[in-house]
Amino acid sequence: MTSRDASALDVPWDSPPEAQDLVREAMAWHFDPKTGSPFWQEQSRKLEFDPRKDVRTVEDLTLFPNVVDELRDARIEDLVPRGYGGPDRLSRPPVVGESGGTTGAPKRVFVLPDVREQSWAWYYNRLVEHGIAAGDNWLGIMPAGPHMAGILAQDTAQRFGGIFFTVDFDPRWAKLVIGRGAVDEANAYITHLVNQIEWILRSQDIRVMVITPPLLEAVCRRDHLVDLINEKVNTVIYGGTSMDEDTRHLFRTELFPQINFVSIFGSTMIFCAMPERPDSPADESPVFDPPSPFSMFSVIDPDTGKNVPYGERGQVLTHHLTRNLFLPNNLDRDTGIRHPHRLGLPGDAVSEFKPVREFGAAPVIEGVY
Repeated sequence: MTSRDASALDVPWDSPPEAQDLVREAMAWHFDPKTGSPFWQEQSRKLEFDPRKDVRTVEDLTLFPNVVDELRDARIEDLVPRGYGGPDRLSRPPVVGESGGTTGAPKRVFVLPDVREQSWAWYYNRLVEHGIAAGDNWLGIMPAGPHMAGILAQDTAQRFGGIFFTVDFDPRWAKLVIGRGAVDEANAYITHLVNQIEWILRSQDIRVMVITPPLLEAVCRRDHLVDLINEKVNTVIYGGTSMDEDTRHLFRTELFPQINFVSIFGSTMIFCAMPERPDSPADESPVFDPPSPFSMFSVIDPDTGKNVPYGERGQVLTHHLTRNLFLPNNLDRDTGIRHPHRLGLPGDAVSEFKPVREFGAAPVIEGVY
């Protein structure tokens, strides 16, 4: 393994390096035959440029093709950089994370302990900015299994020193049912989930609830659960699907006026989840600032590849550069409104995420996650 002394790849995400330093070190790591993954060694043979010589800036990352669809079939072992050595040299077991499967067969990545810690610590610090207290019990209504959202919720609850409760939640089944128009079956599944939520809320001291917008809406159809949440819960963290401004305003000002609401946006393909900016007004859409330069957004016109003006909607392009994974130039399924990053870091901040109707010739179904 190459030396990791003073590497831009290894600093905490709250102390970001210069973007050019990170790009340079990422190219050196991922495209050195001794340290790079078999996946990128194979990809490099198809490139018409030398990443270690020709890719020096964030802008240069757009030279790469979008390879994200190849993660649907790639052997997971081929994604692990050789510089890590074998599994026996890792401090913690790695995690295989999958995308939600919204646009077809899921994509898979290999989350290694060092980058998992960098990402989770950054997320924890952002939640501290929102006033989440230590020692509170959490209820995570997020999918687990291969989905990183549930794993992140559980690990974060433990980091805050709370007990974590969860429900049995399979979002892919819900999307399948919704996709074939089986309304009664979809409603029965949502009822099944809400029943599980009610059992835990009635019997346990829950202070933090992590939930998707469609399930929160379903919970609120039971008036006694609205009362129970107002009585027990002090923070609702929501994400996984989009929520419009009117619904957000209703939740924050009428149904749960005393509860701290925190919207999150996350993606397995960028190894992170990001809470909204602190102190966002209830009547405005939340804005999300990624942990640049490790994970970056660009909001672009997909026809030209150029950034749209600030305040306008475009399709979201992501770059991810860590020691664990290099995934550049990924055109996401979501569109959003472009904003400057609040810390002045490279790339954009984004608000009003909305999925495109079709992505890669497949219809996009959000479902309950």
